[in-house]
Amino acid sequence: MNELVLAIEGGGTKTRVLLAKRDGTVIAREVGGAASPLYVARKRYARGLRALLRRMKRAADRVKGQVIAAGLAGPICRDMVQEAVRAEFGPVEWVFAGESDVAFALFGLDWGVSLVAGTGASCRAHTRQGGTVARGGFGPQFGDEGSGYWIGREAVAAAMRGLEGRGPATSLGDAVCTAYGVTNVHHVLKFIDRSGHVPGPRVAALTPYVFAAARAGDAVAKGICLRAGTELGKLVAATAEATEWLEGPIPLVLTGGVFHGENLIVTPLKRVLRQRSLVFDVRPPAPEPAEGLIRFVQRQLECSVGREQREPAKCEGKKRNVP
Repeated sequence: MNELVLAIEGGGTKTRVLLAKRDGTVIAREVGGAASPLYVARKRYARGLRALLRRMKRAADRVKGQVIAAGLAGPICRDMVQEAVRAEFGPVEWVFAGESDVAFALFGLDWGVSLVAGTGASCRAHTRQGGTVARGGFGPQFGDEGSGYWIGREAVAAAMRGLEGRGPATSLGDAVCTAYGVTNVHHVLKFIDRSGHVPGPRVAALTPYVFAAARAGDAVAKGICLRAGTELGKLVAATAEATEWLEGPIPLVLTGGVFHGENLIVTPLKRVLRQRSLVFDVRPPAPEPAEGLIRFVQRQLECSVGREQREPAKCEGKKRNVP
């Protein structure tokens, strides 16, 4: 029987589920909807997740495999996910990871700065000496500047101002109408829920349209991307400058869907960092970081079989057995 690893990474817009062999080779991928309890009802999410896991089970059966461990990362209902996995695969060993753990594992790092910019935006720094500092992540109402939600909100606002003559003309109005399937930008308001807001994932889903408009030359869309990258650069700088680094350059890992914008976001981000005293080694952006969770689980499994030569910091207590 082949030993397999399952990785479930939840976010404000998507859930990514990967199934891999013990050596890390991915044999199946599935993508579902929003995982965050802020944006999806528990029962609805459970139904969608079970459908994904049933397809994963069929993939495991095709290779005569057994899932021995499962990794879980991101804002997600842990107990519900564990129950769904147990129903399909039986008892597994669980590995819990933070978003920065996943980001660092992508590049085999144990220290540096991790910037996550998806539906929301947050940053975390880890030093070699064990220091940790976190900034951002205040949510759409009070923060998350530069996030997918922030970009989408700015796009709708700019489109409305352009339509009413209170701002420059922009193609974002057409983009918003296309994305929402409406004929007038103001019709977006019909998607407001009981909280008085259009749900976060629906707003963040506008981000690719903003990137497309910016690449086509729309000045307003380019301005939104410029401000997003600048705000994310400020977030990285504030995080890194809040701790003490004994060596450099500092590895910086960029993960999350906003980095599908590539240089529209990364160029202004780097411009901010160049104006600071710290020096960063910016790694290639990874918009879809779920494979980092597979690598993190692999490392924890290696630790669990007693490889004493590994550094203790690499084997921190992230793992626990679940019957």
